[in-house]
Amino acid sequence: MASTADGTLGAAASGSEYLNQYHDFGSDLDHEDFGHETDRSTLFREIQADDIKIEYHPHSNRQPSIIPFEDYGKSEEIGPICPPKHSRPWHPWRSRVDFDAAALALDCHMNERQTNKLVELLRCVAFGLDNFTLKNYDEIQTTWDQAAERSTKFQKEDIPVSYRDKMESVELHYRPVWEWLQELLSDQDIVSQMQWDACRQYRLDGQTKIWKRFVHEAWSANQWWAIQSSLPPGAVPLCLVFYADKNKLSSFGTAKGYPVIVRCANLPMNIRNGAGIGGGRVVGWLPVIAEDAAHSGKTDFVNFKNVVWHESTSKILESLVQYSKTGYTMQCGDDVQRTIFPYILIDSADYEEQCVIALIRGLRGLCPCPKCLIPGTKLSDFDAVYPERTPQETVSMLNQAKQLESTSKAEAEVILKKYSLRPHINSFFSLANANPFRALSYDNLHFGDSGLWGDHLFEQHKVHIHARSTATMVDNCFKSFPRWSTLHHFNDGVMKLSFNDGSKHHDISKLFLFAAHEAINPQDDTAGYTLLKVTRKYLNMNMYSNLDIQMTDTMEVGRAAVKAFFDSLSTYISDMDKLDIDKPKSWNFIKLHYLQHMYDDIENKGSLRGMSTKPNEKFHGPIRKIYLRRTNFKDTAKQIVRIEHQTVVATVIQNEIDEYNTYYQSDPDIPNDLETPMDNLHFAIGSKLKAISFADLLEKDPVLFARFHIRISDFMSDLLPTSGIPLPGGQRIVYSATSTIVPYQYLRINYESLETWHLATDHLRCNPSFHGKPRYDFLIFNTRSGPVFAQLHYLFLCIVEDQKYPIALVQAYRHISHPRSAVDKDLGLLRIRKERQTELISVQSVIRGAVAPSTIYVQAGTPSVHCYVDKGFIVNYPIIDKYW
Repeated sequence: MASTADGTLGAAASGSEYLNQYHDFGSDLDHEDFGHETDRSTLFREIQADDIKIEYHPHSNRQPSIIPFEDYGKSEEIGPICPPKHSRPWHPWRSRVDFDAAALALDCHMNERQTNKLVELLRCVAFGLDNFTLKNYDEIQTTWDQAAERSTKFQKEDIPVSYRDKMESVELHYRPVWEWLQELLSDQDIVSQMQWDACRQYRLDGQTKIWKRFVHEAWSANQWWAIQSSLPPGAVPLCLVFYADKNKLSSFGTAKGYPVIVRCANLPMNIRNGAGIGGGRVVGWLPVIAEDAAHSGKTDFVNFKNVVWHESTSKILESLVQYSKTGYTMQCGDDVQRTIFPYILIDSADYEEQCVIALIRGLRGLCPCPKCLIPGTKLSDFDAVYPERTPQETVSMLNQAKQLESTSKAEAEVILKKYSLRPHINSFFSLANANPFRALSYDNLHFGDSGLWGDHLFEQHKVHIHARSTATMVDNCFKSFPRWSTLHHFNDGVMKLSFNDGSKHHDISKLFLFAAHEAINPQDDTAGYTLLKVTRKYLNMNMYSNLDIQMTDTMEVGRAAVKAFFDSLSTYISDMDKLDIDKPKSWNFIKLHYLQHMYDDIENKGSLRGMSTKPNEKFHGPIRKIYLRRTNFKDTAKQIVRIEHQTVVATVIQNEIDEYNTYYQSDPDIPNDLETPMDNLHFAIGSKLKAISFADLLEKDPVLFARFHIRISDFMSDLLPTSGIPLPGGQRIVYSATSTIVPYQYLRINYESLETWHLATDHLRCNPSFHGKPRYDFLIFNTRSGPVFAQLHYLFLCIVEDQKYPIALVQAYRHISHPRSAVDKDLGLLRIRKERQTELISVQSVIRGAVAPSTIYVQAGTPSVHCYVDKGFIVNYPIIDKYW
């Protein structure tokens, strides 16, 4: 049985005023604690460098703890295997095969004709052999409807909204959010992964002996601490991430969908941003108001659309309102009783949607920022700080305007216009302690990758690289860029591409300097060269802001990187002002201004990955497919939410089937191609080929494999003693031309990322025809003199007295010894040069993978490349930190 707990935190009032009470967390936010130090006399001998100290919120009654660095994050790992929840998790399907067939039809978006054909074929194949019982499409849909009770269903509600003194009714489909949250809280596997208490986490600096605070997940940041401070002792917050975005369903954009997605921030980012039952849930399908030529763009019509949004959102959030004030006490799935207060911590959205959430007038308003009151003419002013928007002040202005409205609409409009407000109460204010302005968050996908880079910096680069020859040079460099598992490959170049894909823009920005540094001559185009330097500052800024774990030091350097970017941009603007341009580009835009809020958001709500719209954008593709393949294009909202709910139910059932399999099938099928010679966890090799003799290798490539058997004989004879392994019979190892080795074409390297503090993996290839093209990846291996870049040419096993030794033939690239050029210094490029001879290394010495794009033009006899690395590499290897 559940009961409510005492203690109201906020209340709504009736009458002429919107609200008469409001509680603010602002005074509780501690921005100074990031420089926390511990008295050195309290450091006991057993405490080690890099140990993690966790201080919990006083209301939790939990004692501080100090854990070894290697144990940090272990609580997020999968625990012991529990018995399955159901003996027949595929119910209400009569057999597991029935469910698998229905799930396949759902996943492939089969229509009725296609589904019936699938059933017909399966019944023919399985007749008398298996218990496949479904007869047709209608029976599948009926069974889906029976299974609908496995998860919170959609409800339909007609929302009345006044427009020009006439009541209009709009249709809303929604899931009660609280019912869905109770599903999560009742699931033992899910709730056991949740974190409830705010904490402050520190890592002991081995040199200074200072505990330095770091922020990662939302519960380690300032806002969670402030929320828990406002709750009764023993109560805990249930923090949510709210997302909404209108999106095209049809190719021509005539049909649109408007999903609302909620995630539980108490779950680790890897879970809540995933696609499983702990991931996001569509909780609403907002009405889309058709544009009418007679009304579109008019102020009252725009206000009407915003009112529809907030009245609909009020209904979606309705089930949370009471418990946000009183709390809700329940026995959770892990048998722990908790008093829970729901709270919307993060609003994840693009700028247009943030304006709707904040109920402001957008770019045409006098104060276009949803978070602060900066004038619209000062958006590029980085040094000035303007007041934050607050619920209290917003309600006060709305009440003043409401009181004046009956006597003078013009005077009411003056008040609203001054603050760029729309004349309606914000739906989030119905929740106790809600602050939608603070919940609105910097989104690196829309504000950075697609916005500041894609719409502005990249387009401005095209202004400077406009000649056919230089544009072709840049495109050719992108085409030839080595393939890498986490990077898009641009087969057609980038200079003429037109798209709106933030992830592609992100990759273009990271690679652009390598492609463009030769295309602009500093003497011929001073402004263009300055823009390249601006891009370097942009990349530095991105590198630090996108770190998963934000230490005190990295946040300090990150804020300085933002300032350096603005300073560099100011230099570029000055250079452009010196040119005779009719219509110079304006840099006074909102997505540039948002950089001022970026690190405040990180300190208050955790790393940017937890606020990104990217996980939610992934919902749009499947929803679009439902519209195109499963609806009749009439009354589509009802059809879409029905199929979307079936997808959720299928996920729930599949998750239970997976648990069932894990429990009853102790030896699941594991791919047997991967091998881990030398019994290690650091690497594995795969894509095994047939054994080949040294003579055959020499015939295939006389240059690469010249004297190969002799080289390997010498290498192995030196490697074994150096590794403490005696040579067989005390004699040097000798291979002949007829001896054989076993080649492989895949290398998986596991390493500890000093950026995430967790295991990371790189997948390396040495394949003459990987997807039809040669691929020989770069790596970094360790030597006594330090890390060395190299290109992987051949991967194989040598066998000595039945012991397998994985060896790699690599082409090393070492730092160029002569002073770096001015261009390399300005653009932060690290140039490395290919060694004349290949060399053999033990695979055990490989640290991780890397990417090294070749320069387009180099002096004869000095072939070189520029190294590319990601942010994780920089943290691991500070030697090139400033060159990213």
